[in-house]
Amino acid sequence: MNRVKRQLNFCQSCKIKSQRLFEKKSCIENFSNEIFYEIFDYLDGYDIYKSFSNLNIRLENLLINSSLSMKIEISSITILDFHYKQFLKSNKHHIISFDFDSQLILDKFMNFFIIDSLFSRLESLVFYSISTYKLLLVLFYLKSLPYLSSLSICINNCSHDLGDIYQIIFYLSLKYFRVAVPRHPQLCITIPITAQNQFSSIEYLLIYHRCTFNQLINIISYTPRLSHLHCFNIIESNYDMKSELMIKLNNLTHLTMTLYNLEFDEFEEFLLKLCSQLQLLNVKIESIDENYLNADRWERFISKNMTSLIKFIFRYSDTIDDEFEINFYHSLINRFTSSFWIDRKWIFKLLTKDDELIYSISPYQETWIDFQEYLNVNQNLKNNINDSSNPYFSLVEISVVGTFLTENDESLINKINPILIMTQITYLNIECNQMTVIMLIKILHTLTNLNSIRLSNSPLCKKMDLNIRDIIIFNAFLKFNKISKITLQNVTKQDQIECIFKYFPRIKFFGLERVRDTNLKSIIRYILWNIEDNYISHSMTICVFCDDAKFNKVEKLYRMIDSKNLLKNYTIHRQYDRFYIQWK
Repeated sequence: MNRVKRQLNFCQSCKIKSQRLFEKKSCIENFSNEIFYEIFDYLDGYDIYKSFSNLNIRLENLLINSSLSMKIEISSITILDFHYKQFLKSNKHHIISFDFDSQLILDKFMNFFIIDSLFSRLESLVFYSISTYKLLLVLFYLKSLPYLSSLSICINNCSHDLGDIYQIIFYLSLKYFRVAVPRHPQLCITIPITAQNQFSSIEYLLIYHRCTFNQLINIISYTPRLSHLHCFNIIESNYDMKSELMIKLNNLTHLTMTLYNLEFDEFEEFLLKLCSQLQLLNVKIESIDENYLNADRWERFISKNMTSLIKFIFRYSDTIDDEFEINFYHSLINRFTSSFWIDRKWIFKLLTKDDELIYSISPYQETWIDFQEYLNVNQNLKNNINDSSNPYFSLVEISVVGTFLTENDESLINKINPILIMTQITYLNIECNQMTVIMLIKILHTLTNLNSIRLSNSPLCKKMDLNIRDIIIFNAFLKFNKISKITLQNVTKQDQIECIFKYFPRIKFFGLERVRDTNLKSIIRYILWNIEDNYISHSMTICVFCDDAKFNKVEKLYRMIDSKNLLKNYTIHRQYDRFYIQWK
């Protein structure tokens, strides 16, 4: 939790910089102790000691002041030499956190030190790649630390019953506990429901290991003060779920879970014990139970039992294989776009990746260069953001992600076609390194409600070797499509831009991602030439993303456009690394 904030090697340069600062006494003398301590908070304790000791009396006094707090990160490159050990011995009362990145370095440390009450201010401990044997030895001494509130452990060799470790940890005065057991599918977790008054002070519990639902219920019976619970590998129990034994977690506001092979009925029963005060529910589901796709059931449950819910993040995965079939629950998917979801700004998305179809709900956020993002610039439009009738807000998104998408994948697209039609997709995001024109045409033809697309490595500029049927489909799409907002990513050739204005003359917003400063003027000039060549005369907005642009670029763009007489009655606005050009 409290890993040292700075990652750069500070020591070598800090001496020089500090000496330069001291040459300007009028500056350094104005620094208060609080400012120094704020700076120290970003540095490793030993780096502070090496860099600021022996500079002057004032800093010497700061380093021995009881108010000084030190965070210590001991990694595989740390040399536990005589000076380092002396530093630790002399500063036990200053150290508030230890971070050990391996058991090897922990073993070396424990040859000389014991983490006990002499580290009187220790608040946080992080152990990476520790065995349960070594962990049990360490836990024995942690009871003597009066201020320890945070413990993070990553176990690399789980040879003991994890339930025993939990019960020892629950006796510590912790507020934050994180436990991970990676790559260990079979764990022994024997832990009974807590006896009366055997309660832990933990408020943040993060579980990164496999456990059954019943094991989780037993674990959280010890933690009535929980406000944040994160569980990332929950599987169904071999026995009936013991939800009647669950305690009420009255303080729980944030719940994040990944569920495997658990039926919706069981999860709903579990939530009923926890959900009345939930503000965030984040759940990822891997299950054959398609009741999870019942939008109306979710709506009823949330409306009745989760009246405090602010953020709902949902992810359900389908496998598109030979057994994949469209059923009743797929017909309910479009209910995720009803006013209940839109009013809360919880946006429904589909994602296809390889042979997987993922259904998701997440709070609205601006994640791509789109007309929606321009609302931040144009205040008149921004005022309409809360209006659910705003067509730019009520979008339904599908993302197609993968390395290749060719005619060999046509069967996959055909299988999900009914879902695409039922959900009335309005925004298409394609992130494929290689995609054939034919596949893009088939997807575009299916999505008749599209008004926005984002393409990576657009195949539209490639030579179209189409059969008569595909030509007819493509021409029909060009004639009747509603696309007015297009964003391109990873543009490497100018003709990738040219084809957009050739095929989509009704475009009102054009976005271009990742342009270098040296190319910005020429790219914008080329865009405006293409707009003129294709007789596009209606009002329009261009947005170009350039993260290394110089500070005076807006003035240079004005001069370039005026000198070439490319536009009239236009404005240029820069928002961080985005350049907006708009005209009417």
